[in-house]
Amino acid sequence: MATIQLSLSAKTDKETSQHEVLIRFFHGRINQRAKTNVFVKPEYWNDKTQSIEIPKKWRTITDERKQLQKELQGKIDRLAAITSLVQSSFQTMNKSNVAKDWLKTLLDEFNFPTVTATDDTDQQKSFFDWFELFLTSKNYPHGSTKSFRVLERALGRYQGYKQSKDKDFTLNINTITKDTINDFFNYFKKEHEFAQKNPKLFEQLLRDYPAEISQKHKTPKIAERGRNHTINLQKKFKRFFLWLNKEGYCNNRPFDGIEIKREEYGTPIILTLDERNQIANFDLSDKPHLERQRDVFIFQCLIGCRVSDLLKMTPNNVVDGQIEYIPRKTKDNNPVTAEIPLNERAIAILDKYRNIDLSAYKSKDNPNPLLPFISREKYNVAIKEIFKTCGINRMVTVLDPVSGEQTQKPFYEVASSHLARRTFVGLLYNQIQDPNLISSMSGHVEGSREFARYRKIEREAKEKAVNLIN
Repeated sequence: MATIQLSLSAKTDKETSQHEVLIRFFHGRINQRAKTNVFVKPEYWNDKTQSIEIPKKWRTITDERKQLQKELQGKIDRLAAITSLVQSSFQTMNKSNVAKDWLKTLLDEFNFPTVTATDDTDQQKSFFDWFELFLTSKNYPHGSTKSFRVLERALGRYQGYKQSKDKDFTLNINTITKDTINDFFNYFKKEHEFAQKNPKLFEQLLRDYPAEISQKHKTPKIAERGRNHTINLQKKFKRFFLWLNKEGYCNNRPFDGIEIKREEYGTPIILTLDERNQIANFDLSDKPHLERQRDVFIFQCLIGCRVSDLLKMTPNNVVDGQIEYIPRKTKDNNPVTAEIPLNERAIAILDKYRNIDLSAYKSKDNPNPLLPFISREKYNVAIKEIFKTCGINRMVTVLDPVSGEQTQKPFYEVASSHLARRTFVGLLYNQIQDPNLISSMSGHVEGSREFARYRKIEREAKEKAVNLIN
């Protein structure tokens, strides 16, 4: 009798922090194992039942938890479909001549049907067809996919720009060389200059992406790119070719010999506790529009969420004296619920707006806002004005995103919504150096390298402390 076993891989996916479900098939001398391309967090996996389990102990079902349940159920259904496919395939096959890679081939055809295309069809694929297949097969989280799309569109514009000078130029996975890679990133670095010199051409390139790129995007503005942004796209472009090589689609390795440097980030700038309280307690009654956004900002400092998550919060996210939500950055492939207890200051802000009509702050994405949140752009403008009004003007050292050089600016010039998240993490880290505890509230991936930057703050704080007893 045939036996099918499901288990969770011990390997953690670096992009999603999840583990892949593996399937093993036994029958007589047949013993084959394959990957299912279904990924899940270990906390949702039951080794005894060999299945994904949906949490059922929640007192309140929020929108985020409904989404998590839906995603987990989808994975359960997919595993059921895979198991059924394996059983039916084995029942109808010639059992005396089972190929050694039967199970792997079967699941490859199930998960990536385009992989089985003929050589002629493969040869007809454009560069962007391959790029689309790469993104489809890798199933990256929403945030990573967006970043890959930035690279895809830049490559599309690069091809269009080169074709304006040489109509025969076309990107091809088999003919791209090291020189092509270097030329593309040189173009990417100077694209804003080319756009200024050729406004009509770039108006067309921004409007008419290659036909193969099916996604609809807002027309971006071409600005000077920073060092870290360029390095990030270099890594993604290389990852695309590593995938092509690994899957056997091409032997071309244009990134061999190209050194990709590491991103550089300065020590996170955070508000001190006194500065945060100075903003929180400042009398802004004569500027009610700033008072409202100040309250939103302080609340964000107290729960440490990203602005994208803050924008979508409703009263349903307040559960038993704490904020509960699934960070948007992890929602697609790594759904983890962040739970942040509310302190007295946070509760006071919620009470202040509990019985106030917030209909003016409704949006398409959030018809029932928790707080009077305006648009992201206006929120960042308001934060800078709040800092200046409240006298938060000490000079801070920041890295220029384009040049990478250190520069000093008044605090109010560099203040933004993400500062609230950094302040939450930084102030907590100064008190308890436990990255895993803090990440469970901030929504960072456990073991995130981000916390290495906060250790410098910790050391500086200690040095100042000992200098007090010189």
